[in-house]
Amino acid sequence: MLTYGAKDAKLKQEEFDLLLDDKIDFIQALQMPGTLEKQQAEEITAAQKRKMTLEETRRSLPVYAFREQFIEAVKEHQVLIIEGETGSGKTTQLPQYLYEAGFCKDGKKIGCTQPRRVAAMSVAARVAEEVGCKLGMQVGYSIRFEDCTSEKTVLKYMTDGMLLREFLNEPDLASYRFPQIFLWTDDGTIV
Repeated sequence: MLTYGAKDAKLKQEEFDLLLDDKIDFIQALQMPGTLEKQQAEEITAAQKRKMTLEETRRSLPVYAFREQFIEAVKEHQVLIIEGETGSGKTTQLPQYLYEAGFCKDGKKIGCTQPRRVAAMSVAARVAEEVGCKLGMQVGYSIRFEDCTSEKTVLKYMTDGMLLREFLNEPDLASYRFPQIFLWTDDGTIV
């Protein structure tokens, strides 16, 4: 038989009783207000301010004035060519307008290509913030060796090479809302 530890451990445990157990009389359990509520309120206001700033920025972009015309044009025409200055909101706003107008309700996706990996990642992060979701959920990106999408992704930003790979896997691009429509922007980006 092998034993270890203190020989009198059982004896010492029995010697100690809780002396104060009957001395504590809990009358009322309540949570006192403290700095946590103030901190949460400040965080909420900061989040609201950030959201308002994003909304104000979206409304100030040149494409915002053409939002309804764009949606109507997509409904009426098979092919659209959108030309706009860099920073006018073509890449970030036009796919969001389609999403907000309900073009993704039937499980289809909207794809948007970017010429470089970093552009695809950063634009997707920005749009995810504007949509109010975690990157990889409703808004994601796909670049070589990295796929930040899920089954819930409806706005997908990708490099041109990844779009070609999508063609190989799905020649008719049936999972996309507009497989026959591609919008070329002034910098050569396909939307």
